[in-house]
Amino acid sequence: MRIPKFWILFIVIVFQSVVVKANSLPVVGIDNGISKELAISRKKELKEIHYSLFFRIPDSLKANICGEESIEFYCSGTSDVIIDFKADRSQIKKIAANGKVIKSLLKDEHIIIPYANLKKGKNRIDLSFIAGNKSLNRNPDYLYTLFVPEKARTIFPCFDQPDMKAHFTLTLDIPATWLAVSNTNIAKQVNKNSRRIFSFATTNPLPTYLFSFATGVFKTKTCNRNGHAVTAYYRETDSAKVSQFDKIFDEVFLSLEWLKTYTNMPVPFPKYDFVILPGFQFGGMEHPGAILYNDKEMFLSQHPTPDEELRRMELIAHETSHLWFGDLVTMKWFNDVWTKEVFANYMASKIAKEQFPLINHKLNFLKSYQIYALTDDRTKGTHPIQQQLNNLQDAGLLYGNIIYDKAPVMMRKLEQQMGADSFRNGLRKYLKRYAYSNATWDDLIDILDNENPKAKVKEFSDVWVKQKGMPEITCKVVNDTLFVSQYDSYKRNICWKQRFSIGLVSGDSIMPVEINMQHSTVHLPLAVHPDYIIPNYDGMGYGRFIVDSTSTSYQLNHWMNFKDDLVRESVLMNIYENYLAHQISSDSCMYSLLKGLDVEKNQLIASTCSGYIASVCFKMEGKSRQSAEKKMWEISRNHPIVACRQQMFRSLIRIATDTTIVNKLYTIWKEQSNTLLNEDDYMSLSYQLALRIPSQYKDILNIQRNRLTSADRKREFDFVSRGCTPDRQEQVAIFNSLLKKENRSIEPWTEQLLELLNHPLREPFSNYYITPGLDVVQEIQRTGDIFFTKGWLVSLLSGHKSEEARQMVLLFLQEHPSYPIALKNKVLQAAYSLLN
Repeated sequence: MRIPKFWILFIVIVFQSVVVKANSLPVVGIDNGISKELAISRKKELKEIHYSLFFRIPDSLKANICGEESIEFYCSGTSDVIIDFKADRSQIKKIAANGKVIKSLLKDEHIIIPYANLKKGKNRIDLSFIAGNKSLNRNPDYLYTLFVPEKARTIFPCFDQPDMKAHFTLTLDIPATWLAVSNTNIAKQVNKNSRRIFSFATTNPLPTYLFSFATGVFKTKTCNRNGHAVTAYYRETDSAKVSQFDKIFDEVFLSLEWLKTYTNMPVPFPKYDFVILPGFQFGGMEHPGAILYNDKEMFLSQHPTPDEELRRMELIAHETSHLWFGDLVTMKWFNDVWTKEVFANYMASKIAKEQFPLINHKLNFLKSYQIYALTDDRTKGTHPIQQQLNNLQDAGLLYGNIIYDKAPVMMRKLEQQMGADSFRNGLRKYLKRYAYSNATWDDLIDILDNENPKAKVKEFSDVWVKQKGMPEITCKVVNDTLFVSQYDSYKRNICWKQRFSIGLVSGDSIMPVEINMQHSTVHLPLAVHPDYIIPNYDGMGYGRFIVDSTSTSYQLNHWMNFKDDLVRESVLMNIYENYLAHQISSDSCMYSLLKGLDVEKNQLIASTCSGYIASVCFKMEGKSRQSAEKKMWEISRNHPIVACRQQMFRSLIRIATDTTIVNKLYTIWKEQSNTLLNEDDYMSLSYQLALRIPSQYKDILNIQRNRLTSADRKREFDFVSRGCTPDRQEQVAIFNSLLKKENRSIEPWTEQLLELLNHPLREPFSNYYITPGLDVVQEIQRTGDIFFTKGWLVSLLSGHKSEEARQMVLLFLQEHPSYPIALKNKVLQAAYSLLN
């Protein structure tokens, strides 16, 4: 409906007379979220921001959390001040500007303070409000905040953009049995009746997404070393898991000391405390002084695999690295969110070398980053490392394997291009210049370019960072000349500058040849014509490597015989990528993988191979599938590498279809006879058995639930196990409940439940969920946390293999031609196996 202009003018005049005598219109347009235009405008006019916050946490989960707030700032402009608050009008109880109560104007998720109530210089806005619940992550006896990327505005009014850093002073009024932790130390604690009041010291300058607190029924453990104290807050009751704190503290202090040395800077924040939470949405979140960790990532099973131990070390190192990269120096706008993540991951890979000196870290880098980078980069949903972002409400869509895993691959090549010393010196200048402030990726590139002009890092960055996709690299010998060529499938005539080696096989010998690709084609004369070519021999290359069919067959038959661990991992990756490109059949690939795993002695390579076996087996049918599953069972019982047995058994839990193997899994679950499995494994096994043996599903679930001792674990089980019901009406009702945001508040549990509903054994009936599951994705992106959109899509689509399911996804994309590109990319990434 269109309103005549004279009515608009009349309404504005009347409203102005009610609110204030003079009220200028906002200089920038107001819309939902936080537009880049608004962010730039506010940053120019407002500075020296200080939030004083008070929250009263009630005993009852159903009661509202009430807040009071003072926002102080200096204003240099004459525009209305626009404060972000994604809430209902009823949540605003009172607003005063410079001591004068004003009526609230809430428009499109913003509170507008007319400039007539303000002045040039220092201003103060006082507010009383009811906080929203979503980003407070409320549970019966604990809660924790999670504001990244722009969720602080759902809890309290603020300037929720990363380049408006502020000081925070927090007070919490909580139940007497609860503890509280925030970014800074407790300045004062008062016990009053059945309540406790915690007042925290004022923070260093922080963006709103890094402000945080957690409160609830927690236990604590403190470790003092070198004059520094680190306190852990946790809820775990298993003494065997709690005993792992010595190792956890070792890894925390190792990370801190390494980073102090590398950056040549002290720890930038006054304390390092952390909270270990059940059902936490991420692996970790880097709030300085109150880092949050996922309990399953931190507390490992009795027999952790090398992968699990490395993952915990790298997780701790990652979040600790953020104190410098992200917390101290923060991106100006969330299109550069990847800059904090790439440094956190890249530093973590370096720190892990200190804790695990016997591990081949070049091999581990391939396994930890390159494999996962290819997972998204090979799909039609790939995107540049640095993406476009017009509104912060869409920032969650930027996260994924490209920024977390491809970016470290790029960073390793950038360091190689520059030299390690120049690279480190440039980073030190960057941290010093922008400490407690904000910077862009291009700001860093300017520093690095000045540090080593010969490296041409701007040119390097333009391709690796600002262009999507990866090269297809062909290697062939013609007339005793080796030709190595890059091909860009998007036909942009660009070159991904990189160095790697190629193995030339002649008889029983292999000669590595270094390739320095500064142009799209490299050709090298050869003294001897090789019998076979092994591309990316040292694992330093990135892309899809293609050779002739004879060389491909050689790799399939001989990869397991190469003595160098790094070579075996690299060739193994190349085999799998060519299998996905339909250059190698499922049977040939499975035969090669099983043959290699049978003799593999390196635990990391065995892990990669085991993962590939499970992936290939999932796509197989009939006797080939049955034969592969039986071989997997033998490996799970007899392989000399313990971690390989664990991983293979866990894969069988998820994919087994052979009746004989299912019966064996049932016996192991009933007798709890596999000592390598942990409580989570047995929970997963119970879900899968309940699906496969529907006549016994209630008994299986009841037995498993009675084995659980943790109240938090029982809550998880009760939520997830509902997906095991064989009743189709109940399944549909459960799925429909997940379409409502209030029923998916604990996102990791929601993903597990949705995955059970879309289990491969339930196709084609489960195809019913695909279209409504896709229809709700935009709403999930608006209401969920940053990884939930992709998690929802993977859980929805990864269990489907039918042509009907494939056509449903294609039809959805066809019927939504204007679908947001970032969301479309997520769909294409999650549906890769179905569409490929």
